[in-house]
Amino acid sequence: MERRNFILAAGTLVGAPAVARAASLAALPPSASTLRMAGFRDLVGQQFIAFQGKRGTSLDLLAVRGGKEAPHQEQFTLLFTGAPGLDAGIYEIDNPLSGRMSIFMEPAGRGPAAGLGALYRAEFSLLV
Repeated sequence: MERRNFILAAGTLVGAPAVARAASLAALPPSASTLRMAGFRDLVGQQFIAFQGKRGTSLDLLAVRGGKEAPHQEQFTLLFTGAPGLDAGIYEIDNPLSGRMSIFMEPAGRGPAAGLGALYRAEFSLLV
């Protein structure tokens, strides 16, 4: 075997696992590391469960608001409604479509309409 052919064959063997891993990651459902503003917009109206410790609280994703535009950044705010009483802090939020992720969430006043309970906000600034 010529040296050139040997090097090409060895490079193919080394690169094959990386290509297979990339293909398997492409098939995974959205996660905290892949879900961006457009993905969250698709989840508006969906129910999430916010966990802090073992206690879970039901929240509905009310809106996704775009933030300041910057090169290579995506800034946006998630607004949730739910029962009052959650303090500012890190919560594990879970949804069947997006999976489970950790976010910092804080109270943001009352819901915009009667019966919606409290409003909670989570700010995102992602490098893209």
